[in-house]
Order: sequence, then C-alpha cells, then structure tokens
Amino acid sequence: MIDTKNKMPLLGGILILLLLSCRSSNQEIIRVENIICQPIICEDNYIIGGPREMALSDSILAVMDAKSDSMLLFFNVKSGKYLGKAGIRGQGPSEFTVLSSLESHGGGSFSFYDINKKTFYYTNSVMGDGVQFIPAFCVDSGLPLEVHPMANGKFIAPGIYEKYRYCVLDSNGQVHSTLGEWPYRDKDEKTVSGIVRSQAYMFGIASSPSRTKFVAYLMSADMLSFYQLENDSLHLRKETIVTYPDYEYRNNPTDYSGASRDSPLVYLWATCSEDYVYLLYSGKKNSVRML
Repeated sequence: MIDTKNKMPLLGGILILLLLSCRSSNQEIIRVENIICQPIICEDNYIIGGPREMALSDSILAVMDAKSDSMLLFFNVKSGKYLGKAGIRGQGPSEFTVLSSLESHGGGSFSFYDINKKTFYYTNSVMGDGVQFIPAFCVDSGLPLEVHPMANGKFIAPGIYEKYRYCVLDSNGQVHSTLGEWPYRDKDEKTVSGIVRSQAYMFGIASSPSRTKFVAYLMSADMLSFYQLENDSLHLRKETIVTYPDYEYRNNPTDYSGASRDSPLVYLWATCSEDYVYLLYSGKKNSVRML
C-alpha cells in the first residue's frame, strides 16, 4: 500500500481467501482475515489524481491514474522511491485515453489496454532508460472493455456483448472463440437485452500466475465464477451466485439506467495465486459462506 499522505484514501474491507481449484473436493473453505496496511513509499514529489489499477513486476510498482496528465506512475518498492510517470493523456498517436487491464510481466514490464483506441500494449522494462509502449494488436470487433493475456498466446476480453459473456482473442486480436451467457434472476430478466445485462453484470477478472485460470467477480452482487483454459478452450468450472444486482430492467429492457444507489458494493478487487483467490470485499451485509 502506498502512503501518499492523504493523497490516496484507503479502502476498508475484508480480505477473503477463496480456494481456486478445479478439483472436485468437499474441503473447499473460505477464510476471512483483516487487512493490514503498511506504508511503502512516503515521498512528496508526486501526485496521484485518481488511482485505479496497480501491478507489481519484480520491484517495480505501476499505478494507473485516471485523472492526471500522465496515466501511469512507477515506483521502486524496494528502495521506496518514485521513478516517474509516462503515458501522456490525449488523442495523439503516442498518447492514451481510457486505460484498463494493467498487468505485470517479467523484468519490470507491463501490459494494458486502451479502450477508446481498442489497442493492447506492452511496455519495455521500466528499470531501463525511459518507458516505451509497444502496440501488440488492435481489436476490430465487439466492444471489449478489458483485455487480459492468458496462456498459449490467448487473451480474455470481457466487455459489452449481446449474446455472450467473454471473447477469447488470439495474438493478432482476432476472435478465437466466445463463451457464456449473461446471468439472469428470473424469466423477466432473461428477456432483457444482452447489452443491458452486460452492463449490469460487469465482471472484473483476475488470472493465476500461469494464466491458465481466472476468477470473475462482481462489484454489484455476490457472484463469483471460476474459469480454466484447457487446450485453447475456456471452461466454466464453478459459479456461486448469492445475490443479483439491483437495477431497473422490467420497464425499460433496452437501456441500462445504472445500479440502485442502495445496493452495497460487494467485491472491489481480486488477485490470484495458483491455488487461491484473494478478494477485497465491502458490503452492508456479510455474505461470506461455506461453498
């Protein structure tokens, strides 16, 4: 956790350790722990306007900033030093607009996706001289809001889709396959446009280090889905649905009007090891239960 001296408010919550395994077992448990925050970086020579995603590669921490003139900040967590910023906000060929899907790779390098440009980028090693952004591919179909690298040169792309929940892309950004149906609580919601349901059920995802499996988590409801990539095909291994998002859909089935203000936030963030999923939970009710 970065201590920015009140520039970066801390989110309270509960850390949920959830077993991520494709084995059939009756010994899967959920353990709840309190979050312990310790300052790592305490300098004053940087400003974070709207921190979003973070990723750690070796000793380099990248922070995605949604409101500053440069959209990525870099820190060395071993030395506790601020390294600098990169990724100028703008519409030019070497500038960026709306970023998502920040992930780490080896040697202090990262990847991310520019939603407006529909382009996926890698960086060079931030530990070298200057940050370079290398476009890997553009996505020419659908409306993906995130693009995350998986194993075997595949990419998982959540987004706004009518007839499926995910696209699997190849290394050229072409659609390799599609998967899943948007959830629904009853027969009335099942008739709602997939475009509307895709916005109501806007899953975030977090993949394992091997990038062969990932968890999809929902901020607006207590819903978790576990997937595995096998032989270039994506499979749903388990899904737990405790609650559904509260939004207007019966009177207006074609336009999404947003979630109810009274709805508690549920899963704020997730990260994975090979065997476990770590979820940051926040809500008015404790919906943690044995699976």
